[in-house]
Amino acid sequence: MKNFAFSIPVQIQFGSGISKQVGTLAGSLAVNENAISRRGVFVIIDPGIKESAWLKDILVSIDQADLQIHLFDEIEPNPKDKNVYAAAEQLLASHAGMVIGIGGGSTIDTAKAAALIAKHGGKVRNYAGWGKVPGPVMPIIAIPTTAGSGSEATSWAVITDTASHQKLAIGDHNLDPTMALVDPLLTISMPASVTAATGMDALSHSIEAYLCALSNPVNDLIALESIRLVAGNLQRVVTNNSDLEGRQAMMLASTLGGIAINNADVAGVHCLSEGMGSLYDAPHGLLNAILLPYFMRFWLSSCQDRFTRIAQAFGASPKPEEAVSAVVAVNQSLTLPVLAEIGVKWVDFPRLASLAESNVSNSSNPIPMTASDYLGILEQAMTGQLSKA
Repeated sequence: MKNFAFSIPVQIQFGSGISKQVGTLAGSLAVNENAISRRGVFVIIDPGIKESAWLKDILVSIDQADLQIHLFDEIEPNPKDKNVYAAAEQLLASHAGMVIGIGGGSTIDTAKAAALIAKHGGKVRNYAGWGKVPGPVMPIIAIPTTAGSGSEATSWAVITDTASHQKLAIGDHNLDPTMALVDPLLTISMPASVTAATGMDALSHSIEAYLCALSNPVNDLIALESIRLVAGNLQRVVTNNSDLEGRQAMMLASTLGGIAINNADVAGVHCLSEGMGSLYDAPHGLLNAILLPYFMRFWLSSCQDRFTRIAQAFGASPKPEEAVSAVVAVNQSLTLPVLAEIGVKWVDFPRLASLAESNVSNSSNPIPMTASDYLGILEQAMTGQLSKA
């Protein structure tokens, strides 16, 4: 057995309605860490949730804790460095001592990066890679509103550099949220398309964490449980958004997926999807969903025992190829498009393949992958022609 390290540095509070306790929890955090000189909190939200009734409940909870609220909602999908700089500037001007990120992965990643820039200055590109944050940032509370990114449980923020159109991954334990409030009730209002895409994002996290070169025995248990939860619950919440039991399972799957990639890594699916997301500004979860079966087929012969256990997590026959078939079946049930239907262009293939090969997670693939390998996967995914095993 190989040596490994494992940690969950984020304090996770999980449960329906837990988000309404944010004021009390933030207030105690401020006192314990002496973090807020003027009792101010900087709340970053996804603009799409501004009218949600539950957001009003969260803000009331913060207000009742005698915490001054500074609200920021200038967030874009696939968040840009300009969003981070705008947030950091307003954060500094507010003199708040804590950041609360409420939204999907884009919002929580922006909250992490804004706390970093406000504290240490510089540009997002200065911190790309692992371990380049020089010290602690101010406390961060993450409140996810989608069951997909798992960012509330990771040390990473992925931000698009607008000059190079490249997604930059910043990883450092100084970016760990101090606390995550994981409330499945916040996902009930998600449209079916967002539920599907974010759910497949969680699945891709767990499958890649399980298959990647940095997997470890403890992480394997978490990743497989996340896969099992997605397999049993994604379709039911897509068809019935008020299915609370299914929503709870998917929210748990998402957070477990975040823990899994934080203690292992993602792999080729994310290497390619991140380049696509930066170039086309396409939804991250949708790209991962489209690409996942092609990478699984490419990796199949390299770790068949692991594919067998993935198949079993789906409730399928214990055969390696059944894991690929199970993911294909989920994609078909969600009627996902092929790459050509979302604006991906053949002429961009060399650039996308090069970006994937240079991605920080390329070395974590189950087997080595070159730009040529990524080109082959792009050609299949463009038209939906999955190669035979």
